[in-house]
Amino acid sequence: MNNKFTYPGIFSRLMSFTYDIFLVAALWFLFGFIFLGLYKLIFSGNDYFPPPIGALIIFLTTAGYYVYFWSNGRNTLGMSTWNHEIITDNEERLSANLALKRFLLYLVLSVIGMSWIVFDKENRCLPDKILGLKIIKKRTASWRGNSSVLILLGKPASKKAKGKPLLNLRKLILW
Repeated sequence: MNNKFTYPGIFSRLMSFTYDIFLVAALWFLFGFIFLGLYKLIFSGNDYFPPPIGALIIFLTTAGYYVYFWSNGRNTLGMSTWNHEIITDNEERLSANLALKRFLLYLVLSVIGMSWIVFDKENRCLPDKILGLKIIKKRTASWRGNSSVLILLGKPASKKAKGKPLLNLRKLILW
């Protein structure tokens, strides 16, 4: 098997999830506030939702967030921050249907599904393994662009830079 990707570990995946859960909680408050206002306009007697409506708003908000950001090559805030990208085994982007299936499998398998990462050689969780998906680490410009740090440390950034000055202010400013 040709292993041309770097697979993020469980720590990186959990930190990405932590970023996302803060944003999702903010969306719960936002949509809860909006729908509570609409609910009070229609049924003026109550100051609170019946619990099933509140749970439905939380479920739909969370599902909408993840399905929207996982589909068509988009990433959640946590995935973007930790340079994760989700692709199929054929290296294609997820469709909205596949993203919804992934979300529902995450709900059903939750902790067991995430702990599967420890046992899988490609660091896939159980829902990703079932659906034929993988999370990879993206190589970005900043990934290889740490030459300014090396220049500041007094080390040449590459073999080509051996004859050049160690402190290059132009690269430092552009970094």
